[in-house]
Amino acid sequence: MARTKELKKNKLIWALIILLGALAVFAYSILYNGGVVLKKTNSTEVISKLKNIQEKGGEFELTQKDIDEVSNLYFANAKSKGDITLQGINMEMLNDELLIQAPISYKKLNLLFSSRGKLTFTNGEIAYAAENFKIGKLSLPKSLVISQISKLNNEKIYTEDNLIKINPTVFPFKINNLKLIDNKIVGTAEKLDIKMLFENIDKKNVQEIDKQLDTVEQKIQSATILMNRAEKEKIKEIQNIIENVKGKSIEEKKKVISDTIDKIDKAINKTGDSEKKKELEKIKSEVEKAQQVTAEKEKKSQEQTEIKRTALAKVQDELSGAYSEVQTSKEQQIISIMLSTVSKMVANPSYDSSSDQASVKAIYGTLDSESRNRVKGAIFSSVGGDSIGELRQAFGM
Repeated sequence: MARTKELKKNKLIWALIILLGALAVFAYSILYNGGVVLKKTNSTEVISKLKNIQEKGGEFELTQKDIDEVSNLYFANAKSKGDITLQGINMEMLNDELLIQAPISYKKLNLLFSSRGKLTFTNGEIAYAAENFKIGKLSLPKSLVISQISKLNNEKIYTEDNLIKINPTVFPFKINNLKLIDNKIVGTAEKLDIKMLFENIDKKNVQEIDKQLDTVEQKIQSATILMNRAEKEKIKEIQNIIENVKGKSIEEKKKVISDTIDKIDKAINKTGDSEKKKELEKIKSEVEKAQQVTAEKEKKSQEQTEIKRTALAKVQDELSGAYSEVQTSKEQQIISIMLSTVSKMVANPSYDSSSDQASVKAIYGTLDSESRNRVKGAIFSSVGGDSIGELRQAFGM
């Protein structure tokens, strides 16, 4: 009997030892961080590199140094959500794979989240295909992590078909192809000049109206053979006005076309010659076509203006987040001027920002290297890639 009790006691002790051992292994697996230290750098050379890619397009290459700088810019300060604080991210390129290590804190408990996988690029979308997810040494089910990411409703990072996808708008340029090879990210990008893009649209609209005005002039010219000297002089005045408005704004064309229709109506009502009246009505028909084309192009121009205004409003919203990331009064002054300028451009997309641009550059020129890096980092981490173009247009950055 005593022996049976002894055996039961020993079994209980061994069960406790095994349980404690399992808990110890579990705790070790979760708390293991492998001595990972976040890579720190004060360099912001990658910003100039990304700007160069945007301005010139073509082939590009991002090295490990570039990736480290991007990580430091985005995570200059820790990011918190609920009880979880993300201290930063190390992204290491291992030939054609990516190792992500992210030290996090959960209720003052320091943990290491990591993942290893591959980058893919298909149909203009960048995706991360994870091989694994871990907390410390403890593997996490892929489905669990991906489902949690999908719940974030993040516009920049989302999930689809068990892949983690990156919204292309996070980049300040359009990527045509991209791959990770030999510890480098290589790809090609399109040259993007937002200012030129909008100018070309406006120019094309004006040219199409001018083309219709050429037809009006031809009709007028063909009708002059039926006119007397006084009528020819009056019609010549109309021709000169039409010729002078070519290349000018849609608003100016609208007024000239409207005035021309009024003058032709008066001429039609005044003449008793049926042949003249017939030719004048033909001219009026062509002018009305020009009026219709002008109305269509004006609508397109207004739509483009609204697109630009929406884009600028997005810049304004994102830029406001940069203010809290800077420290000194001069740094804050730069962001304040930029916010004020963008606000004016939202109200009037044609606002001339050259004087504001000069003010920002003058203050920026007085900053030391640490402050400059802080300003660049604050803007880079707060403003989306698709908004950078608008910001550069406004401030010549």
